[in-house]
Amino acid sequence: MTEKDFDFASALKEGLDEALAWKRGEIILETVTIDPMSAERIRAIRKNVAKSAKEFERRFGIPAATINNWEQGRRSPDPAGRLLLKILEAHPEIVEEAAQAA
Repeated sequence: MTEKDFDFASALKEGLDEALAWKRGEIILETVTIDPMSAERIRAIRKNVAKSAKEFERRFGIPAATINNWEQGRRSPDPAGRLLLKILEAHPEIVEEAAQAA
């Protein structure tokens, strides 16, 4: 479909009709469950690779305030942050090497 063939108004109406049908229970929409990564798990990852949030910041370039907010549950990491934490959990040396090369 080219940009010129695309009818935004029709596509928007179709999406709204689908949302209303879902709300009425007429259709089931596909859902994806995302692991929110608990504050406890984030704290465990950080403690495994750094003694403090400041050391974590120095080694991996993620601000100490950010990791503190994640650990306290005030904020949650976005998808990129969750992915980075998962890589840190499995291979911290790769993340540190990449952070130091930047």
